[in-house]
Amino acid sequence: MSNKLFINRLSSLISFGKRAMIINSDFDLANKMKLFNDNNQYQKSLELFDKYKKNNLELCSNFIITQALKACAQLGDIRRGTTIHNRIESHIKDDTYILSALISFYIKSDDLKNAESLFIASKNISLSMYAALMKGYIKSNQPNKALDLFNKIDSPDQVIIILLFNACALLGTNEALNLVKRASKEIPKSFYSNPRLLTSLLDALIKCGDIKHAELLFGRLRTRTLSMYNAIMNGFNKEKNPSKTLDLFHQMKISGLEPNFITYTCLIKALSLIGDYSVAQSLIGQIPDSVLVDNQIHNALIDMWGKTGCVNRAKEIFKKIHQPDQIGYATMINCYGLNGMGTQAIELYRQISLELTNESVNVSVLNACSHSGLVDQARCIFRNIHMKSERIYTTMIDCLARASCFDEVQQLIDEYERSHSPVAPMYSKYPSNIFNIFDKPMNLLFKFVSIAID
Repeated sequence: MSNKLFINRLSSLISFGKRAMIINSDFDLANKMKLFNDNNQYQKSLELFDKYKKNNLELCSNFIITQALKACAQLGDIRRGTTIHNRIESHIKDDTYILSALISFYIKSDDLKNAESLFIASKNISLSMYAALMKGYIKSNQPNKALDLFNKIDSPDQVIIILLFNACALLGTNEALNLVKRASKEIPKSFYSNPRLLTSLLDALIKCGDIKHAELLFGRLRTRTLSMYNAIMNGFNKEKNPSKTLDLFHQMKISGLEPNFITYTCLIKALSLIGDYSVAQSLIGQIPDSVLVDNQIHNALIDMWGKTGCVNRAKEIFKKIHQPDQIGYATMINCYGLNGMGTQAIELYRQISLELTNESVNVSVLNACSHSGLVDQARCIFRNIHMKSERIYTTMIDCLARASCFDEVQQLIDEYERSHSPVAPMYSKYPSNIFNIFDKPMNLLFKFVSIAID
């Protein structure tokens, strides 16, 4: 072999070796970034990215870019994610892998407009891109747009079907229910081995009003996950069937599944619906201390103890909350109201800052006044509410009607209808009293019927 040939071959081997090292280092870098991301260590992922690739983005693999974008999205680092996009924009038009990551990044950053622009400008649209934008529409409460996207897909995968069910669950209409049932019949049988898909299907059936179908499906399943139990328990509560929720809770524990936060929330809601102190006392003792520290659990327990007549237990829990939120205040005020303690409800209401006083808080205190016959106090509170919603007007009308203040009821209805269309609840909440307001009750009856039909 001549020296020249030897040198050429050696040069080729060295070049190949360098390329192999670059590929290996990129692969290792991407895997390390993924490991950090999978463990919610997004800052470390970006620090690694900055160390090796920040100034060399054009040579990054799509795996590295997607991991960097994921970290930016999770940290809410919109500026950095946008910078990455701008620097790689010229050579990613056909890279559906990176385009999916970018759409997901913009969705996570609440920038649906940029996500849509990327999607529309793409020549080749992958299933992952459809999925990313469908998630965005669902997140922004635009389920109909998610369904429009679904209708453009020829062969949806399991992720797309899950998103379809989620969109239908948001709609909760008969049309959505029919779509859920049709899709569940048409998907491959292999899809039914996916627990997440089954949970989404159960949830969609329940939220579209078909608890019977969901219950039958659940009963046929050989393997049931905790999330499936939670979905059905939530459905039973929604249908005001708390005894079935408790039965399912016991069945779940017998099967060896450990309840989680959602399970206990469903359990407390069921106990709240039952309103039996002894049943509540026996089951609440099973909730671990680690769960009892959560504010959402606190609020649910306050509601439950209020509905079982144990106001002192509710007060004890409320005092443990370091900084009550709007739900916490509204729940405690409602607890006082249900138990005829309107004065205490008003005292607590007066302690709430203006920033935390929302519609639910105002409605709760007006209801408390109504149940305790504190009409003058309700009038004062109502006058001082700046943003009076339909619910607030209706609650105040209820309070006045209970006190037989019919002239004031008519005045409030007239006041509301000067700037709003008539609404049936203001006329129908207490029909036995409401017809005493008017000299010609038949006129009101016709008005109520016309509103209800509309």
